[in-house]
Amino acid sequence: MLMPINSLPYMRTLSTLAVAVAALLLLAAWFTAPIAVDVGERDLRFTADFHDPETFATSLARWTSDRSLLLLPRSARVAQQVLTLRLINARPQGAALPDVRVAVDGRDLGSLPIGPSEARRYMLLLPASAAPGWAQQVQISATPLISPSDPRPLGVVVDWASAAPLGGGLPSPWALGLIALLAALAYALPRRAGLGHGLAGGVAAAALLALAAAAWQRPNEVLPFLPRVAALLGIGVLGVSLARALAPPERAGRGWSVAGRDLPLYLAVAPWMGPLFQWFETWDGAEGVTPPPATAVVLAGVALAFAGVGVWAFATRPAGQRLALVRRWALPIFAVAGLCHLGTMLQFSLTRSGPDFWILFKGARDWARGGSLYNLQDVVTNHFGSVFKVPPFYGMLFVPFVFQDGTLVLLGHRILNIVILAATMVVWYRIWGIRVASVLGGAMLVLFNFRPLADTVAFGQIDLVLLLTLTMALWALRGERDLLAGVLVALGTLFKIYPVLLLAFFVVKRSWKGLLGFALGMLLFNGLAVAVMGWEMHRIYLFEVFPKIGGTTSWVENQTVSGMVARLVEPPNKSLIFHQPLFSLAATLISGLIGLVACLLSLPHAERRSPEFALQYGQFLLAMVLVVPAAWMHYETLLVIPFATLVIYFLPRRLPLPQAALLALSFGLISYGNQWSYYTGKVMGVLTVAGVSYKGYGMLLLGALLASVLAPRALALLRAWRAGRAGLAAPPRHTLAADR
Repeated sequence: MLMPINSLPYMRTLSTLAVAVAALLLLAAWFTAPIAVDVGERDLRFTADFHDPETFATSLARWTSDRSLLLLPRSARVAQQVLTLRLINARPQGAALPDVRVAVDGRDLGSLPIGPSEARRYMLLLPASAAPGWAQQVQISATPLISPSDPRPLGVVVDWASAAPLGGGLPSPWALGLIALLAALAYALPRRAGLGHGLAGGVAAAALLALAAAAWQRPNEVLPFLPRVAALLGIGVLGVSLARALAPPERAGRGWSVAGRDLPLYLAVAPWMGPLFQWFETWDGAEGVTPPPATAVVLAGVALAFAGVGVWAFATRPAGQRLALVRRWALPIFAVAGLCHLGTMLQFSLTRSGPDFWILFKGARDWARGGSLYNLQDVVTNHFGSVFKVPPFYGMLFVPFVFQDGTLVLLGHRILNIVILAATMVVWYRIWGIRVASVLGGAMLVLFNFRPLADTVAFGQIDLVLLLTLTMALWALRGERDLLAGVLVALGTLFKIYPVLLLAFFVVKRSWKGLLGFALGMLLFNGLAVAVMGWEMHRIYLFEVFPKIGGTTSWVENQTVSGMVARLVEPPNKSLIFHQPLFSLAATLISGLIGLVACLLSLPHAERRSPEFALQYGQFLLAMVLVVPAAWMHYETLLVIPFATLVIYFLPRRLPLPQAALLALSFGLISYGNQWSYYTGKVMGVLTVAGVSYKGYGMLLLGALLASVLAPRALALLRAWRAGRAGLAAPPRHTLAADR
């Protein structure tokens, strides 16, 4: 009798086979990969204690110091190898020849006869080794040369290194173990996140095949980072497992579902996985990515709090009630931890230099001294640098303070921003009638543990004012005060241009009063700015600055669709204007499509005071940050609103476990860290380029989750239109009375 194709044993077997084949292909890519390092070219992962690259003849190479370390990728096979070093004796004529010795993994291989000729290849036989680790350590020691004209200790120039296995050899236990671990974790993560055997196997196999393809094409950029990939998957499994332990899902048909009241715990766990990966990166040799001490202290406090509740439960509760007590206290613990962590981030932000503030402050001071707000040459050269490029209205706000002590003004600016953040929290609680001592009250404290909020204060930016302004605009729309909402959007547009995208929301919702309020607000605020700053600054901004501040950049901070596309061509350490018309056009088309989808998802009627209406509004805030050509990470401050609205929407419902896990992943990516949290500033290959866009992935994922909630009614409306019907009835109003 044939087994049904969708039967559980069949799917398990098929999934296991698919993952195993993909893992074997990855192992084959590693087994056959050439082991070579071109020293001086893309070698940042492989060199330690070398001097900076220099050009020798026609190639880049590096001087060693008296003792330098070359990390040569380890073969996946256990076999004897021939180590080949291309060394250059670049010492001045008449200088003593260096005494060069080579050791591999602590085993001395003897000295090399360095001759007077410029370049030679040296070949050494390495014994078969099954040692663990991604690299074999080749230590090159040389008697240093120090001259008056060059005080650096110069040993010998290394241009190339390779290791060629002799014979076939067997796979090393290290390679087999690492590949098996990758396969197991790649399958376990989607399974723990609630996917069935078939989908989990497909996801795992696709991930492993992508790694295998990348390893075939660029082995040096992928294979040395496989331990970090495994760590990333393992931390993901840990995070989902912790969330499931604190808020167990329930079986729903063939899948699992999570109660909306438990969703905040999934979001609470996700950001705390970030420091774990940072610690692993640090252990693996990355520099400058260790979590701040305050983060470690708060995380330790969370662990101690859970340990304390566990001891209390063990001492005072029967065996069947102990875990329930721990779960009851989980959200309060994470809420307090989130508030404490936000406090530590804000305290740290007070010590930063505030570069964006100084751009605005100095521009306003130059105008007050009889000059101009705008340096047109800098705007044309690179408007992504330290350039004043905002509307005069924004600069006007600094004018009363430009002749005071700038450091005191910066401190006042930061204190005002922190007050505005607190006011935003109060307004948000007021909009929804949330009690602090409730599930929603704790959830909001979890959500405000949001790194973009603190970075706004650190850089001296205006995003917290935008957050308050657009939160109040939502409040006005809920109360059908559309004219006021339009005025508030106009105010936001004069700080940053991109809130103008909310006009599309007004059009879709046929809020003509909102459009009128926007026009009146622009007239009022710009009239005030013209009265203070004069028409000339506005003329320069409208006709000479605004037309020249378009385009995008591949700089790591730019997490928009355009920024992610630009990084396919240019590295993330360039903050220059991106000049690739074809790629820019592709990014514009994708961004336009996202904006069009946002409009379509907002077409169905939603009662003004319902979470659905706030979700329709919130997706436009996401679009502001995602589809503009350039938006730095602190612009994501506004995304607190759609995250909080999703939590409110799901509170009286159940949602599939995969949806809860993906929402937690999105929140973890966006809420924790900034451009320097995982990135050392060194581009080490394709995985670096892919990894620095992590907040962009979080935003795309958030957009997909918003669409999953809003799409059913939008599709129903489109079907109704096709059938000739006028529209859909308004949905039932959801209340939060049970939680108040």
